[in-house]
Amino acid sequence: MTKKYFHYTPEVRIDEIIQSGKINLATASVYNKKEKACAWVSSNPIWEKTATKMVFDEFGNTTKLTFDEQLEMFGCARIEVKEIGLYSWNKLVHIAKMNPTFAEQMVRVGVEQGGKPSEWFGSLYPITKDKWIKAEIYKNGEWVEYKVF
Repeated sequence: MTKKYFHYTPEVRIDEIIQSGKINLATASVYNKKEKACAWVSSNPIWEKTATKMVFDEFGNTTKLTFDEQLEMFGCARIEVKEIGLYSWNKLVHIAKMNPTFAEQMVRVGVEQGGKPSEWFGSLYPITKDKWIKAEIYKNGEWVEYKVF
């Protein structure tokens, strides 16, 4: 079976991403100026657990949503991308020059959330529409085609 790669995102953001024509680099997780940002994808065929959002209460406390809460509040969407130019997590740690302590923390937190580093992939460049296969949204318990590229 051929491995597939998906960029998971809240459904409320899918049109914005499609209109921009690219999956942007995640700069918020860049630890220092030497480190390179990445555009993240996952080979998880159901849902990348680390893509589930956190919400803040009125006191500033964060709560990680469940998949069902994410689905209800923001929706779930994904863009399937071609394998071109993707690196595994282990390679990305080195070529993106990630701070080792921060990379270990990402793994620890990701695994606590149910993620698997073996399913994490990324690109050092935005993933442009010419590398997309299709977009899907999660409706009634299944992924439904939203747009073909």
